[in-house]
Amino acid sequence: MPTIHVRGVDLHYEEFGSPSDPHLLMTHGLMGSIAFMRNFVERPEAIAARGLHVIAYDARGHGESGYTKARADYRWAALGEDTYALIRALGMDKASVYGGSMGAGAAISCALEHPDAVDKLILMSPPPFGHDLKVARQYFGGISVLYQLFGAKLTARIVMLFPQAKASQRANPRNDLSAFFASQRRASVVPAIRGLLFDPPGLPTERFGEMQQQALVLTHPDDPIHPLSSGDLLYEKMPHARLAVAPATAYWQENPDALTHVVAAFVKGETIATGLPEKIVHEHV
Repeated sequence: MPTIHVRGVDLHYEEFGSPSDPHLLMTHGLMGSIAFMRNFVERPEAIAARGLHVIAYDARGHGESGYTKARADYRWAALGEDTYALIRALGMDKASVYGGSMGAGAAISCALEHPDAVDKLILMSPPPFGHDLKVARQYFGGISVLYQLFGAKLTARIVMLFPQAKASQRANPRNDLSAFFASQRRASVVPAIRGLLFDPPGLPTERFGEMQQQALVLTHPDDPIHPLSSGDLLYEKMPHARLAVAPATAYWQENPDALTHVVAAFVKGETIATGLPEKIVHEHV
């Protein structure tokens, strides 16, 4: 289990492909990990097989990585600094960054503060901004209270009684949501949720226009925790962004090979039309 010491913690990472190929750093969402990344849709090995050097890592406080207990260590700026420090610690001058949900926010933060270290951005299901945070705060805030009071195993049992969790499990039966919630550590998941979603400052939306990287933003409907408005805002603000709105929430989970193709082709500068919902792909003139 390879780890590397970054900003006070040991981060677990997995490496695929040849270091001589273009670099792609992959980071997951809140409460996720490399292990669960594969369950949801991302396949680092398959992306690397398309000719990329892929490094997937467990964020601070997640998966097999070490953790700290301070909420400040899980704010957007701190997660962005972790991403940047990892790029440098692995000996890369520059890397493209794929981030899902929380990972997308970390990628944005890293790109804003360290533009020379980030080549391209792939932002899957970007997090909510501004007033759109309300739903995520209600959902994850409640879960953080359960973890604090009852620990991981009992919290998993309680959460799986929620209608939303039952519906999500039915829609994606290969994702073991009970194991997902039970795998969390109380000492890290509580400050991670609260530091990320409740502590200021949030991601600086007024600075999104500064990002000069080519970016691919992937969104989907009917997901209030990852609203379409987040993708719209990134598309409108970022000067070199493309936006693909999937026709359904489960589109990418049902088409994992398409996502593998899209990510690899975008990083390598190849045609990416195959596998995208073409009728709703937009690009700045």
